[in-house]
Amino acid sequence: MGKIAPLHQNVKLFCAVTSDNHIDWKHPVPAVPMWYLTQSLKDAEKSLRPMDAYITVGDTTSRGSDRNWTMTEKCFKKANPAKHIFLTVGNHDLWHDEGFEKARENYLNYSNRICGTSHTETWFSHTVNGYKMIFLGNTRDAGCEAHLGEEQLRWLEKELDEADGRPAFVFCHQSLNGRHGLPRTWDRNESATDPMEGGIGEESDAVAAILKRHKNVFYFSGHSHMGLCGEARKAAEGYASFEREDGVELINLPSLACGNHHGDDRSMGIGVLIEVYEDRVVIRPRNFARHTMNRKVLIRNGKPYLEVPVQKG
Repeated sequence: MGKIAPLHQNVKLFCAVTSDNHIDWKHPVPAVPMWYLTQSLKDAEKSLRPMDAYITVGDTTSRGSDRNWTMTEKCFKKANPAKHIFLTVGNHDLWHDEGFEKARENYLNYSNRICGTSHTETWFSHTVNGYKMIFLGNTRDAGCEAHLGEEQLRWLEKELDEADGRPAFVFCHQSLNGRHGLPRTWDRNESATDPMEGGIGEESDAVAAILKRHKNVFYFSGHSHMGLCGEARKAAEGYASFEREDGVELINLPSLACGNHHGDDRSMGIGVLIEVYEDRVVIRPRNFARHTMNRKVLIRNGKPYLEVPVQKG
């Protein structure tokens, strides 16, 4: 156990990322997901090097009700995890008994209040320490999938163009279709067969094409509640939490507080640290609840973390 610290000296960007907190007053024990979220926030707050951003990758709530968001806000008031807080929207955040528009309104109202932002859309970007952080979000109810729309896709291309080859970080609750073992890893019993299950859906190819046209892109997703999977599972089963495709790094996060499956480490409390240096990007899994770095799951090249050289030119 120990406080968070960068792996190397002279870190230029230092962030904590979690996903799928699923705060829910209907949870059998509502205090459980609240505890995991609070622990991760406090762990980030105690970092030896202050965090530049604390990010969630969607499904902060299990349904986007006022009651669930009020519980979420209570957690965030217990700690000061980072200079910036960003809450990616997830499909569960956009489910509400009164429909999509009410859920969208709640997401914008509460996330703006928690984060100190003034977003008017579920999709937005910020530049932190010179690095683009891009957040994708549904424009309508699409069930478990995403619906971004042509305007948002054009905007994504423009945002990545503006990154001008510097490391850029894209956050979308759903992964690209067919990655990280989908669709079979979407279901605990591996009964899923639709190629789009567990992923973005019909716009997956369009998003993938945009990402691949740019250098040094890191795409973060959650949604599937798959535990931490490393290079051994990649060799044996053909999938992992960290995959590389045409130069794009694809990172799928476990659920922080709602159970995991198909993983080498299925513990709750797991997220990642993003560390950007002059010549490399490092992404390290951490159990924020146990205050420990990953040691047992080898991610790539025999290391318990991902280390990627920055592509030049």
